[in-house]
Amino acid sequence: MTESTSVFGHALKWATVMTTGTRAVSTGVTFLLAALLGPSDFGLFSVALVYVSLVYVLLEQGFKTAIIQREQLEPEHLDSAFWLNLGWCLLLGAFVFLSAGWWAEVNNMAELESVLEVLSLLVVIEGLGIVQTALLQRSLAFKRLALRSNLGAVLGGAVGVSLALAGAGVWALVAQQLVLEATLMVMVWTLSSWRPHLRFSRLHSRQLLGFSVNVMAANLAAFVGRRADALLMGIFFGPVAVGLYRLADRFVDVVLDVTMRPVGVLSLPLLSRHQSDPELLRETALKCLRTTVLIAVPGLLVVLATSNELVAVLGDEWEEAAVPLELLCLAGLGKAVGLLTGPVLFAVSRPRFRAVMLWAIAGVSTVAVLVVGQLLRSAGVEEQVVGMSLSRALLFLILLLPVNLAIIQHFTGLEARVVLRYLPAPFLSGLAGVAVVFAVRASGALDSFSPFPALIVTAALASLTTGSLLIALDETARRYARRLAGLVWSPLAPEPRGSIKAGRRRGEG
Repeated sequence: MTESTSVFGHALKWATVMTTGTRAVSTGVTFLLAALLGPSDFGLFSVALVYVSLVYVLLEQGFKTAIIQREQLEPEHLDSAFWLNLGWCLLLGAFVFLSAGWWAEVNNMAELESVLEVLSLLVVIEGLGIVQTALLQRSLAFKRLALRSNLGAVLGGAVGVSLALAGAGVWALVAQQLVLEATLMVMVWTLSSWRPHLRFSRLHSRQLLGFSVNVMAANLAAFVGRRADALLMGIFFGPVAVGLYRLADRFVDVVLDVTMRPVGVLSLPLLSRHQSDPELLRETALKCLRTTVLIAVPGLLVVLATSNELVAVLGDEWEEAAVPLELLCLAGLGKAVGLLTGPVLFAVSRPRFRAVMLWAIAGVSTVAVLVVGQLLRSAGVEEQVVGMSLSRALLFLILLLPVNLAIIQHFTGLEARVVLRYLPAPFLSGLAGVAVVFAVRASGALDSFSPFPALIVTAALASLTTGSLLIALDETARRYARRLAGLVWSPLAPEPRGSIKAGRRRGEG
């Protein structure tokens, strides 16, 4: 095993623990809060949070990416980045607070103003931990980051569910987010040994800004391209339609976070290490893409297969989210590959190219949302949500997937046909899981089941079918399965006979 492979495997393990643990908790909390609160409160909060998330992109200014990517990093870079960020996050937090009434009026949601005023605190909280988080990611300290993320998810979820049960409505979601982000900020200061000093260097700040401004422009474009739907839907549709759509989209995000996000998080520091070595850069890019395809594609197709049962568990008011969830799972196939394009372009110092590319995509995405929103403004809620979901699936599969593969090929030399060679096994495995569930559902065997047992049965059928076939078809999947089996079995395996006595004799000697 090469050193590169060993580093990749170790970092991937802890990045997976970080995202899987966090998303497992957050998925459970999302289920509970959606069932307790309903689409209207969920939609109202989504409109508020996506506005704050847009400001997050401006807040980071690309400093985190610049710190991770930079080959020669000096203490003055970190201090300058921290103080610039602090001033900027205070300004942006004030902007969210003062513009809350305007955004509420644009979306015709009066309650949105007070929700946004409180959520403006998130901007300040988020900004305080950016430098420390960047340093931990740069050093591949994902074990410590996993502890931070999982603790934040547990505490935030506990507060949110408790308030929802007490009848707090949308404020349960607000409190959950505030506790989550506050915990993440406190933990990252605890886990990182770096502390800011009272100094500021114009030279070092300019060096960071030269890279980070382009990163910020690219990140803003990426956000608009991916989130134009959530950002603009409230203008055309009511909170119920937004809530149904955002819940479906949230499930897809969870799958991508659990399957692809670990690779995405560690890909930038790993690719940046090989920015001057084309062969290692191409090899690392292939590992990242192959892992993404192997895990994300079956995961998305399993969720697609169980979409009816997933939303049924939440109650009848969520029923109209099933078909949108299926369509957005297809869109997720395109998103998965696109999430790796950014780290590749940052690693080879092409943030400006990424910004231009993403703004072009964002323009297309925004126009698509505006057209669909205008066409369906007077339609029923179900037609609105399905129409928007279909437009996103077409956009990500037909336009964004081939564009991103072409860009990765151009800058790393990794040909698209090499990546596509690894697609049939996970795709066929996932489709087999979908077919089994659809056949069982069509037979009427699930008609007597209540929603939760039906979900357990369909999820088990889809997962077992998909996993078994994937292991049979793909050597890498078989290798991962053997490693997982070894981790599970080794603590349970009995010690060889005589080992205890032998150990005692050695100790006595």
